[in-house]
Amino acid sequence: MNIERTQYIGHYGITFTVLRLIALPANRHALANLCLLEAGTFANELRQRLVDLYDKMLARDLPCKITIGISKPITRQHADLLNIRGEIVAGLISGAISAPMSLASPAVGLAAGAAVGLTIKGLIRSYHAGDVVIGIDAQVNGGIGPQRSLSSMVRQFQGG
Repeated sequence: MNIERTQYIGHYGITFTVLRLIALPANRHALANLCLLEAGTFANELRQRLVDLYDKMLARDLPCKITIGISKPITRQHADLLNIRGEIVAGLISGAISAPMSLASPAVGLAAGAAVGLTIKGLIRSYHAGDVVIGIDAQVNGGIGPQRSLSSMVRQFQGG
């Protein structure tokens, strides 16, 4: 299994190590033993998630293209920018919900918008300094057609 490692600077200046590989059924065991130094103390959890995602793809004998992105621990400024983005998304969704209701009754529209806004804010993750953002993207072409599956996780960096 050939692994390509690169660095990528994403939105808000967050730096990611990106690993690209192609896995075949014969490589499944290698996924469980993949060297993931960037993941620190949660490398085992990431390897298990990687194997689970590969199994979910049901690739049979087809090649599965896997991309793993692991950020460096984010700074307080990165976390603030990501949290502001979450607040903007929550505001946009609550506004889209409340606007049509406000035409019928401004009080109902305001109440519905506030309720939806609080619910959305509760669902959107808050980021903190030191968080590590990880994303896995798996793709298989062929068989029943193209398949794609994504998995992500955020963990507090502990070193390792």
